[in-house]
Amino acid sequence: MTELKATILQQAHLQLGEGAAWHAGWKRFLYVDIEGGLVGAIDPQTGTTTVFNVGRRVSMAVPAADNQLLLALQGALGILDMDKGSLHELVVLEPDKPGNRCNDGKCDVAGRLWIGTMHLDACREEGALYRFDGNILVKVLDKRSISNGLCWSPDNRIMYYVDSSDCDIKAFDFDAAQGTITNGRIAVTITVPGCLPDGMCIDAEGMLWVAIWGGAAVHRYDPGTGELIGRVLVNAPHVSNCAFGGKDMQQLFITTARKDLDAEQLQQYPQSGSLFIADTGVKGLPGYAFNYFS
Repeated sequence: MTELKATILQQAHLQLGEGAAWHAGWKRFLYVDIEGGLVGAIDPQTGTTTVFNVGRRVSMAVPAADNQLLLALQGALGILDMDKGSLHELVVLEPDKPGNRCNDGKCDVAGRLWIGTMHLDACREEGALYRFDGNILVKVLDKRSISNGLCWSPDNRIMYYVDSSDCDIKAFDFDAAQGTITNGRIAVTITVPGCLPDGMCIDAEGMLWVAIWGGAAVHRYDPGTGELIGRVLVNAPHVSNCAFGGKDMQQLFITTARKDLDAEQLQQYPQSGSLFIADTGVKGLPGYAFNYFS
């Protein structure tokens, strides 16, 4: 099994760092602090960072048209123009569930957003997984607990999905033309005591890279066999998300959190809440932009 060690990209104190994504146009890694209401973009070469405070919980930022970002907020999806500093809502989510918030989300090859929700206290089966094409919001999976990592196989025929409470990675047959999923099954069972699978991305070889919350690592799994084949060690226990980008698409960008760590743990892991990076030697697949905004 291959083992790497991540290094600090930026020392930070994010309460709940999340939303790792690569913005190919800006050549910057995107991230959010869910509890801090922050959206950030960092240049991996210089460390130059632009941060915008949206004033509410924000769990995801993905590239959209005209230098804008699509955000997943508590109770809504919105468009952020970081140049103008303006934010406007596109659609309201779950108005009947004020105790819920958005969590992880990504766009598919056709530019549709897939976004999950969860209860603020992670109550079981209170969330869902939705698909949004810029006009219509569709509930795809109901009774989700901690809707999390999403990615698609290199040929876009399989969608992989994490509900952290299930401690596994599910695979679905994916119809890119229709934006539908069928034939759900377990591809990987994750058995790390006291830990949960969190955000996820995929490389050009079709291997899955999964942030392990509580495990101080990103794990690399073969979805064909379910085998753990690699590990990236991170000097922070709560590893929340990861994304490929940067030089030759071989840099793995990793977000971490300080949330749920006591004073003793924070003293032991003072870099918790920071942004990390690892040169993997493996080419990652790029993410997709939101292409349905009109």
